[in-house]
Amino acid sequence: MRKKVSLLLILSLVLLSFAITGFINPGPSININGEQRSYDLPNHIVDNRTMVPVRFFVEDKVFDGKIEWNNELRKVDIQLQDTIIELIVDNKNAKVNGKTINLDVAPYIFQNRTYVPLRFISEAVEAEVGWNDSKREVTIDFENKSNNPMVFAYYYFRAFEEYKENAHLFTDVAFRWLETNGRGDLFYEYQDDYEEILQFSHEQGINTHASVMLFDPDQLNQLLRSPENRARLINNLIQEVQSYNYDGVNIDFEFLKPEDAPYLNIFLEELKYRLPADKTLSVAVFGRTANDRWPIGYDYQRIGEIADLVAVMSYDYRYRTSEPGPVAPLWWVAENISYFSSIMPEEKILIGLATYGYDWGAGQPRANVVSANSMTELRSQYYITEHFSEEHYSPYFTYRDHNNVSRQIWMENERSLQAKYDLVMDNDLAGVMFWRIGTGFTDLYNMLEKN
Repeated sequence: MRKKVSLLLILSLVLLSFAITGFINPGPSININGEQRSYDLPNHIVDNRTMVPVRFFVEDKVFDGKIEWNNELRKVDIQLQDTIIELIVDNKNAKVNGKTINLDVAPYIFQNRTYVPLRFISEAVEAEVGWNDSKREVTIDFENKSNNPMVFAYYYFRAFEEYKENAHLFTDVAFRWLETNGRGDLFYEYQDDYEEILQFSHEQGINTHASVMLFDPDQLNQLLRSPENRARLINNLIQEVQSYNYDGVNIDFEFLKPEDAPYLNIFLEELKYRLPADKTLSVAVFGRTANDRWPIGYDYQRIGEIADLVAVMSYDYRYRTSEPGPVAPLWWVAENISYFSSIMPEEKILIGLATYGYDWGAGQPRANVVSANSMTELRSQYYITEHFSEEHYSPYFTYRDHNNVSRQIWMENERSLQAKYDLVMDNDLAGVMFWRIGTGFTDLYNMLEKN
């Protein structure tokens, strides 16, 4: 009887231990920069995440961190190099340099030690984290940091559902819902759930950019040549950034008069000076090659000196009013990369990818814009034949419409986009940019998912 009671007591203690620890499994070994680590305190695996005592980041020679503990708030602050990470026990909301990020597993206390997620903190300081299944080992590499390029997406016109579905693929999103005029007033081009969308972005750890557009040459002339109008727009943008906690400002000024290029530089210099140091200035510019001689309103080299990022619109090689042809032939994108890399740092360059195409009718002066959604509709109405141009490394499609007019569509697909992505990787550029979220272009998302 006494033996039975003892066994029951032991069983009860085991079950209680499981209840307290939340079914914590013994953790794996840890390898940092090729060296095996051993620690007195154990690490755990919880919901497929390796959890380590927070002192791990203080005592390890590579991390060499500093830690502050707030007992009242049950909050720990970890400083690693220039990165400040804030964590609260039993709370899945963390902050990295002030930006809120959701954790898969909340920090917890076990045997008077605070446990935190190893991968999350390692990646916050840009270490490459891997898993060796055969050795059951976590690998952390600071010497060969991950070279994943940025994915800088433009959000335009009520595209929240598509954004949410693919948010894990984006590092940065420029919200193109702001517009200005010749006076420097700032207003919304269209209505959307701004606060909800921005809150979602911050929760996902996506960098947000307030994107402002103006495409009218005369109004751009009025805006850029007036110190008062430039100052008005800059003040409005600073207020917008502060009100909604944007991570940066994106300038999308197109069709400038060539003689206004120096005044755009002045505006960008003034804006960059006024922006807080932790905010990014990005500028969208037309694609260009070293062989182009047509006048343009961009001083590309100076923009590359001022801005943190330059979003190259390396598409519209063929446009609605031109002859049928590729939107972005691979050879032309390569020439864009060569030109921009010669006049500005590679780490500032974003290469644009198009999520749309053009549908030309024989003898007609103007093409129709085609999206993935409208392409699906065309396929339901007509017999469409797909081709692929090896010269331009681009797909195209032919069909006859209901008037028996021969038509030709040029539009990217996963194969052509992959080739452009590979160019970006091969040239160590900042990443890719695309216009835009909201067209339903799954070929792009499939390509990004695979990479």
